[in-house]
Amino acid sequence: MNPSRLRRHDLVWLDPAIDAGLFAAAGQRDLARDWVSRAFPLVVARQSGNLIQEAEQIMLGFTLPSAPMRTRVLLRADRAAIIRHSRPLPLSEAMQHAPVGWRAGLENLCTLLERTGTEARVYGSLSSEIFTRMRYLDEASDLDLLLECGASTRLRELLAGLEDFPPQVPRIDGEVLSASGWAVAWRELASAVRTGTQRQVLAKSDREARLIAVDEFTQPILQPA
Repeated sequence: MNPSRLRRHDLVWLDPAIDAGLFAAAGQRDLARDWVSRAFPLVVARQSGNLIQEAEQIMLGFTLPSAPMRTRVLLRADRAAIIRHSRPLPLSEAMQHAPVGWRAGLENLCTLLERTGTEARVYGSLSSEIFTRMRYLDEASDLDLLLECGASTRLRELLAGLEDFPPQVPRIDGEVLSASGWAVAWRELASAVRTGTQRQVLAKSDREARLIAVDEFTQPILQPA
């Protein structure tokens, strides 16, 4: 399999018949072999270079639920080793796996997302816990969301609603992703839009990170107040 479009935060599964250790650093080869042999997904990382879609290899990663510091494993894998590819799980599908204490807050969050025309996808600890059935979440865990926005998204209302969202049920972290492919941490973007004093925000694409003008990022999705 050679996916034509792989984006940051996407999930991929590698062929368990291959030696995944060959794609990892010397000290992490056994970890990579074990992860792939258990049919766990890997996450597409930000790529280097300008030919991400044409490159024969792609940067992937996964995180082990080790404590107190979690172990991050990186692989430079052959595209030909990929047997399955998907976007991150929609929040609507991931909710049933979330901690019971989050449920009421997530219902309110979904109402906000529906009202503002936003598609939310889950990455980070909740996603890892769902796919591996290992313990990643604790009382201090955030909910990491990729907030996909388009021309119909009511961005000001979304950002204001997120800022008003109670931080303990759960704390919402993550990024706003525009159709251009650029993503910005929602808290940074919310502050910039609300105050109007911040002219640039740190944006990430599938292959680079750089400062981008707030107006350049929001113009395709920011609706009139």
